[in-house]
Amino acid sequence: MAPKEARATTKSLRRHKEEDPWGQADVALERTLIKVRRGERFVSLFNSGPSPKGVGDAGALQLAQALRERRHQPDAEGLVSLQLRGNEAATDISNMADFAMPEVSVFVEGWGPPPNGKLDTPLGICDFVDHLDKFPVTRIGRICDFTASGQRFQAERGKGKGKDGKGKGKGNFQQVLQPGKDEEGFVTVDNRAIPGKSAGRGKSGGKSKGKGKGLQVNYQEGILGQKQKPFFQANQPQGKGGKGGKKGGAMRRGQPSYKEWSVQTRPEWTLMRELMLTSLSKLQIDSKAVKHEDVMWCGKLHTYSKSFDRLTTKAEKPMRRFEDLNFFNVTASDDPLLPELLQADPEVSVIATDHVLACLVAATRSVYSWDIIVSKVSNKLIFDKRDGGALDFLSVNETAQDPPNADDKDSMNGPLKLGQEASCINQNFSQMVLDPEEEAVDMEHPNPFEDEDEGSVASGAYRYRKITLPGNSKGATDFEQNPVSLIVRTEVNCKMPGATDSYMSVKALNEYDPKPNYNWRLHLESQRGACLATELKNNAFKLGRWTAQALLAGCDTMKVGYVSRQHPKDPWSHAVLGTQTYATDGFAEQIGLTRNNMYAVIRNVVDLVMSWEDGKYLLLKDPTKSMLRIHEIPWDTFAEEDDDEDDGEAEDDQELDEDGNAVPQRPA
Repeated sequence: MAPKEARATTKSLRRHKEEDPWGQADVALERTLIKVRRGERFVSLFNSGPSPKGVGDAGALQLAQALRERRHQPDAEGLVSLQLRGNEAATDISNMADFAMPEVSVFVEGWGPPPNGKLDTPLGICDFVDHLDKFPVTRIGRICDFTASGQRFQAERGKGKGKDGKGKGKGNFQQVLQPGKDEEGFVTVDNRAIPGKSAGRGKSGGKSKGKGKGLQVNYQEGILGQKQKPFFQANQPQGKGGKGGKKGGAMRRGQPSYKEWSVQTRPEWTLMRELMLTSLSKLQIDSKAVKHEDVMWCGKLHTYSKSFDRLTTKAEKPMRRFEDLNFFNVTASDDPLLPELLQADPEVSVIATDHVLACLVAATRSVYSWDIIVSKVSNKLIFDKRDGGALDFLSVNETAQDPPNADDKDSMNGPLKLGQEASCINQNFSQMVLDPEEEAVDMEHPNPFEDEDEGSVASGAYRYRKITLPGNSKGATDFEQNPVSLIVRTEVNCKMPGATDSYMSVKALNEYDPKPNYNWRLHLESQRGACLATELKNNAFKLGRWTAQALLAGCDTMKVGYVSRQHPKDPWSHAVLGTQTYATDGFAEQIGLTRNNMYAVIRNVVDLVMSWEDGKYLLLKDPTKSMLRIHEIPWDTFAEEDDDEDDGEAEDDQELDEDGNAVPQRPA
């Protein structure tokens, strides 16, 4: 519509305004026409109306025509038909709904929503937020941990390439936003317990011995899982228990998590104390007043082979695997001798193993979570570990600046697989360094876990020692002021050649991913001191445990081997690159571990638990901070795991055919 025609139409309408009985409606339509001409009329898209851009000259002409018709049709309803670029749409302007903006409540007195927690919003979002705490399963609203995912994305950002090294530009974001991959870079902090799968029952497999729930830790039966079944696999067959012991099977309770708590706390547990580990490092006791007494020697000892002292990186030696030997790590309450020694000597108040006490002594160096069970009955303490728990494995690069990614559970370089690999290496290395030409020396008692029907056991001696710790004259109770005696089962791997009373502890460090700037094959010969310093930084907790075990066992010498993969992608084949010999006391001083602090930490924990009532207590290492939490737990805690073993005893004793089916027994 031309501007002149529009102005003429407007003037004509004004002349007939007073004569027209519908003048007021005409004025409204007239104003609408003027706004349309100026482009000021906005019809909300939320009400399915046309936008201002769609109203043109054709729309203005239609409005003018409607005004003319309205003068001659008083009963018209005032409908205006708008033609929008060839599309016809009828809109009832008079009955068009308005779009009301929602009101937003503002809490001006502080941060966040009002104290009542409810806002007048059309979606009722805040009402839903109030009930989020009642749904612990949902991941909405949980705190996110972006540290692990950030490291992965930081590695993928280089040169604009994606994860596969081929995509460019925005390839990383596309991978994250793809269905099924959106949670790979988003890690939630979930406090729920991960249900463990119970192991299948079989006639062969892990052979556990000893009274109670014995544990055979033969890592040779499978580690990383293509050549053999994974050691943690749910259907790992289990063997018969020996000497009254319950059924074995090392890792029947699922995979330990290095990133989360080793044990999920339960509501019925009572938190007794929170110990800051930094305070334990300040404790001191006069180690000269500590008395040691050998109670019993069990097993047999071989002599160390001097040929391993001549190994170099250019003359490395492939590592042998001793799959036909049985290795054991039985907890104190399941040891066939420790409970008897506790009852026989009224002066003894505590029994434990060197594995458990060494972990407690080196707790200030740990990062991952672990747990120790302490049972108190009639002023007697028993320090135990859980079979298949974190203490049954060795960590790798736990305290390193760039530790293994805890999210790579199935990767051969993940913390779980590396822990199994390190444990297997130490078992093989402890048997490999023995001199086959020297005859073994039998101790006064046989190996307490040996059973002729179950095969040969690994060479080594168990040294049961009575350790008496002096009292504190300033103690608050009589127990703290008086000396306390412990019986500890320690392990001795071999004896020094040419000496009768000089014993040795044999351990091995392993390299899994050589770097150009840190490669044992390149730097071990020329920079052996630098390599050891790096390992002290990356594996402070593991080396602290080994040193404490050697001190408790009375070993004069520590032999540390350097073992590396023959190929970085093959976790099964290893080679010994060299060894180093250290005096135990000198090595302990080098890493900052003293006898005064070691015995003081043990005495402090014993005095603390002795001050409480009889019960069962759990010492739980916090994975997020340097803290040790002590909970009082019911007596039947973790008993359901043993009940699962008892339910399958009949199946274990039953013969199976090739397909795994039970063979019917012939009646007598």
